[in-house]
Amino acid sequence: MTQSFDLAPLSSTGNWSFIALLVGFIGLGIYIYYKALPQTSKVVIAAVLLPMVGAFSWMLYSVNDAKLILTTDSVTVDVPFYGFTLPIEDVNKLEIRKLAWQQGADLSLKPDLRVNGVGMPGFQLGWFRLSDQQKAFVAITETDAVVVIPTLRGYSILLSIAQPDALLSAIK
Repeated sequence: MTQSFDLAPLSSTGNWSFIALLVGFIGLGIYIYYKALPQTSKVVIAAVLLPMVGAFSWMLYSVNDAKLILTTDSVTVDVPFYGFTLPIEDVNKLEIRKLAWQQGADLSLKPDLRVNGVGMPGFQLGWFRLSDQQKAFVAITETDAVVVIPTLRGYSILLSIAQPDALLSAIK
């Protein structure tokens, strides 16, 4: 049996963060184009900027379609660039819960240091160190619907789920 749970879409803050980043990249590209630089420099800068604009545009488009997929034998986190699948045996089902950051609880599980990922206002994706120094995979768009899924591999998974209560009842 396969169940799919949508991750919470970007908030307006997350959308505006992406838009500001893309406008900044495009503005930088236009500035460089009109700047008096050698042609080789312009080509190198374009070779760096264009893939970045493409990658962040694709991420903005696909992050709103991210999901968590549960099957009888695996858990799949389907997110841009960082998707992965875990065997269900590696998930600590008894410890899965919704975090209560808004009430001041579970603050030790807040992402603190980005190790490999994207972090901007309203959007965090990738590998982070949490406030309690443990490692975690994070895909957070909203802080009021975050579910922590501890694994037996030495890290946790923190996800903003559109319907966290449905996930909690399905996984247990």
